[in-house]
Parts: sequence; structure tokens; C-alpha cells
Amino acid sequence: MTEAYIIDTVRTPRARRKGKFSGIHAVDLLTLPLIELVKRNGLDPANIEDVAIGCVTQVQEQAWCIARSAILASGWPVSIPGVTINRLCGSGQQACNFLAENLKTTNYNLAIAGGVEHMTRVPMFSDCGGEASPALKAHHPNLTDQGLSAEKLADFFKINREDINAFALHSQQRAAIAKNENRFKKSILPVNYLDSDGNVQTLSQDDNPRPETTLETLHNLKPAFLADGKLTAGNSSAIVDGAGTLLLANDSSIKKYHLKPRARIVASAVVGSDPIIMLSGPIPASQAVLKKANLKISDIDLWEVNEAFAPVVIATYRELGINPELVNVNGGAIALGHPLGATGAMLIGTALDELERQSKKYALVTMCIGLGMGIATIIERV
Repeated sequence: MTEAYIIDTVRTPRARRKGKFSGIHAVDLLTLPLIELVKRNGLDPANIEDVAIGCVTQVQEQAWCIARSAILASGWPVSIPGVTINRLCGSGQQACNFLAENLKTTNYNLAIAGGVEHMTRVPMFSDCGGEASPALKAHHPNLTDQGLSAEKLADFFKINREDINAFALHSQQRAAIAKNENRFKKSILPVNYLDSDGNVQTLSQDDNPRPETTLETLHNLKPAFLADGKLTAGNSSAIVDGAGTLLLANDSSIKKYHLKPRARIVASAVVGSDPIIMLSGPIPASQAVLKKANLKISDIDLWEVNEAFAPVVIATYRELGINPELVNVNGGAIALGHPLGATGAMLIGTALDELERQSKKYALVTMCIGLGMGIATIIERV
């Protein structure tokens, strides 16, 4: 056994749906961080042994193994294989976790993990349709969509709308500070796009945050899923387009290619959870990965808990006893956006950048997943 390391991380900005990335093909969007990741680390792409990409909505432009399509579209050698992974919202993080285990056993020595979701050109739920499984309905007759599950989660953990909106405002405020201080600069790759007049423009930062948000505006938003519900567009994750990648290596390839690791992947875990509440998975997933790593909650310096919906994060830090000041310190998906299959890879990169900025040691990244699952990864700055 050897160690698995993160050498570098590159992502596109998150662009608002029907916005600046509308004219960029989903495959082409993914090529951008792939090419930059290899370029900035002085690697011959021929040495990459596999590329694993998370993607949720695998139809239309994102169908037929977008990982392999992006490899070919990057002009890389045809010898490089690719695999596209769907663990719903945890897909990009799962790509990283799968490859890390392969690196630790030396099945691979150098690989790229990541994710992509072009939610403008391939809308969410485009892959849904057809009759529901009779067997699934027989075993779980009360399955519902994630929005209603978020409402159930808030009720189950006794989280009120005031706390939900306060958290959403905090996400916007933190994201505004991070953007103003260029905290994402190390990982973000500026992307060129054509404006409505056909002129070339460049997006160099996430363009979804709304720093003008106030508690009053959040309070005045209509419920999104129930007439008397707590969840609105303002305290749920935003729909955006984006792609992100991570260069992963073990001791052998670090020496061979003279690479400098930035973090060690300490442990990972994935769990099943209640499919009705659905979104409580980060709680048992975090507990599982901490046990694997032989670490305590107090050992973790920074937490990234995906803001699919505000109650997910609130329930997680309350149930686990985490200091909320250590959670999503640069904002999260409520402000920045949640490009489904890409988010997990992006969050690992964000956690790494912040560990370096603060000179901290451990970060834990966790996400809720549809149909009741949770995923978690612990990284250690080196």
C-alpha cells in the first residue's frame, strides 16, 4: 500500500444557468480544466492512466461517456481511458474516492478525477421518464423528490425557517468575501465565452452569488415545494454550469514525474441513509470516515458540507456538534451554485485551497445524495 495525494486542482467558474456558458458544449467545457491541469503541472497527458468524471444527467451532450469524449476532444492520446460515474450529487467526489483507492493499491499511479454538469444545455431531470419501478414502489412507497425531502428533513430536525434563511444569508455573505478576496483564484481557470453581440468575454469568477441578499428578501420569497413550506429558491442550491478536475498521484509517480503533492487523501466513506428524509447522509458518512481515519470531530479544521438545501448543513453541524464557524467558510452552493456531478470535485479543491490559506491540517468534505446516501472524504494538507 502507498498513499494517494492531490497534486493540483483546476475548475471553471460556476456560471449561472442560461448565462455565460450557454454557447459552450458540455464536452468542451470539461476539456478546459483537463487541459489546464496537465499543462500547469508540466505533464505529458500520455502518462495519465485513467480519467474518472462524475456526471449526473448522462443524456444528450453528456451521454456516451463524457469522460472519454472529453479526453478525445482534448487532443490527448487515444490510449487514455475514461469512465463516467453517477452517484447523483456525490458523483465528482466519488470519482476522486474511487481513484484514490486505486492509487493506494498501485493499480494506478497517476490519474485525474473530476466532474461536469452543464445544467443549461442538459437540464436537470432530462434523464428521468418512464414508469416507476413496481418493485421499488412496493418496498418504498413513500419516496418523493428532494425538495419535499428537504422539507421533511427540516421538520425532523426541528429547523425553522428563520434559521434556514439566516444560514442562506451567511452563505451569500461568506461567498462575497471570498470573491472579493480572490480566495478561489488558485483553482479557477478563466473561461472565454461569446456575449450576445458575438464578442469574446472572459468569466474569471463564479457569477452566481447575490451579495445584495438580505433577510427581508429571503423572507419574502415564495416556498418552492410546499405552499406553507420553509424551502425557497433563496435557501436552496442554485442551478449552474461548471466542471472541475483533480490531479491524483501516489508515491511512485510523484518521484517519477517530480510532482509536488499538496494534500494526502486520508480516508473516504459512502453510506446509505433514510430514502424518505433522503438528505441526512452527511451525518453517518462523516461519522464513518472519521472512524476510518481514526480522527475525532475536533481534529477537523475545516468542513465543506454541500449546501443542497440549508437544512442539510444545519442538521449536520448540530447533530455532530461541529462549530458552524468552521463549516463552508467561503460560502456554499446556495450562493455559488451546485453543478451536480462537478460539485464534489470542486469542494475538495476549495477545501484544499482554504487549508493552505489558513495553514490548517485536516478538512472533511461531505455531501447528501438522492435516494438516501451520503459521501465523505478527509484530506490532509502536506
